[in-house]
Amino acid sequence: MRRSQSVLMSTICENCTLEYMAVTTSSMRKRLAIMDAAKQSFLAVGFTDTNLDDVAATAGVSKMTVYSHFSSKQNLFVAIMNDVIDVRSADGHRLEVGSSPADFGATLTAIATELVETVRDPEVVGFRRVLVQEQSRHPGLAAAWRKATVVATTAELEQFFASARRQGFLVRRVEPRAVASQFLWMLIGEELDRALLDPGHDTVTPAVRAREVVATVLGAYAASVTD
Repeated sequence: MRRSQSVLMSTICENCTLEYMAVTTSSMRKRLAIMDAAKQSFLAVGFTDTNLDDVAATAGVSKMTVYSHFSSKQNLFVAIMNDVIDVRSADGHRLEVGSSPADFGATLTAIATELVETVRDPEVVGFRRVLVQEQSRHPGLAAAWRKATVVATTAELEQFFASARRQGFLVRRVEPRAVASQFLWMLIGEELDRALLDPGHDTVTPAVRAREVVATVLGAYAASVTD
């Protein structure tokens, strides 16, 4: 190819790339606007009563654009639900046991604090309330939330406690999955109940709740020198 043709093709490709980026950016802005509008509606009136015509109007797009991005109201809800979960998981403390009992305890306390903060988050509470309200009509939504939160977190904690046992920080007889479930529900059980039934009346800070639960778990399962 002659140099003039090569330069011409390069210029065309650059223009195509810029045009593609502009289209992609515009599409992403519309997607985010739709998700933001729909989230506010879901939290305010629930899944069933959310109207996609209203969502489209609030987002400043057509209803066809909503469907081109999500194809259904359920897919839109799940996308928002996953985004809420992902945002709160992105900066989570790494589940690394560490090289000493002190490291293990510090990590456990950090994880516990984050779990309490997450379960108290207004958007998390709001989505849980919606899912409880909609469970009889749309059980798949609640099941998807539970799989992505409680089930996934329990599985991760199970691996964490199994690693701690292998390193000698927990007694050998401990069952990692049982400890994971106990740890999680000691942290979030009362928090969920209060958030749904008596919101705004937290009795202790997340850090205090975390320290209480960690002390209980380590008191029951931490390995002694002679274990």
